[in-house]
Amino acid sequence: MANMKDLARVTGLSLATISRVFNGSELVTEKTREIVLEAAKSLNYRPNKMAAALRSGKSNTIGVVVPVISRDVFVVAIKSIEEILSKAGYNIIICQSHESLEKEKAILENLRQLSVDGVIISLSKETTQIDHLQNLTAAEIPVVLFDRKIELGNFNTIVIDNYTGAHRATTHLIEQGCKRIIHLAGKDSVSIFSERRRGFEAALIEHGFAMDTERSIPFDDDDPRDIQQLKEMLSSGNRPDAIFANGDIAALVALNILSELNISVPTEVAVVGFGNNVFCSYLNPSLSSVSQSSEEVGKVAATSLLDELASASSTATSVQRVLPIKLMVRQSSNKIKQAQ
Repeated sequence: MANMKDLARVTGLSLATISRVFNGSELVTEKTREIVLEAAKSLNYRPNKMAAALRSGKSNTIGVVVPVISRDVFVVAIKSIEEILSKAGYNIIICQSHESLEKEKAILENLRQLSVDGVIISLSKETTQIDHLQNLTAAEIPVVLFDRKIELGNFNTIVIDNYTGAHRATTHLIEQGCKRIIHLAGKDSVSIFSERRRGFEAALIEHGFAMDTERSIPFDDDDPRDIQQLKEMLSSGNRPDAIFANGDIAALVALNILSELNISVPTEVAVVGFGNNVFCSYLNPSLSSVSQSSEEVGKVAATSLLDELASASSTATSVQRVLPIKLMVRQSSNKIKQAQ
């Protein structure tokens, strides 16, 4: 494979001149640029962008790290992030931590060694410390958090109003006449899930419902034991008449169990999810869900990072942006309309 020394030999120009051509320097004449590019074409030479990044300290590449790329919330957010950054001249490297802190640490170290210009990240469920994030900022690589936050460090953070979303979903179920409402709760150490649980509990208390441990049930939609426990609860004589799930996948699991048990939705059990995944509208019954504004989250996260990259100040104040939510009411929870 041809290299810069081959170009210098063929053109009779210095390595410094060849380098200036591929770095876009204005010190090179148009005639010299044409000679070098023509030689590069004939020799099938491709610039080593990694080496150029190491020399210049700028790679025009942004790392985007998510827990699981297959979830709709991240698919939509990444699409928006890519659109914004692409217009600004950046490429993105997409990585997934698989909800593992150790995997997340390894990814960020690799991105640091690749000299990415910035990182946009949604933290894993296991992330409770920030040493690996601070390693990036110490290397002057700005970091923007999205979807999930951590009460440590000094990072720009883009989240949605999870508390209000859960409060509104629970209030909606109460207004539909539901009395025995349960919450399929996510891991409390993850900010989005703890806020959703708090919103759920606050809505119940405000409407005079007694709070007990049976209201909020730890639930992982990937854990067969949790799924079996939910099935047993819905099969019992004291089953709930409404379910507010920590996410749309958890709600989908509940709908499948209810269908298997021939329990009518929403007449016997109403269901509300969180995330407003694309599939919500296509289910039968269609799934009510809290919209996460994933497209807007992605746009704001990308814009925030670009602002940091453009800022000449290394002491810029971090900002947490909380975007509003919207409850999308569909068939799975609309008991009043169903009864009419």
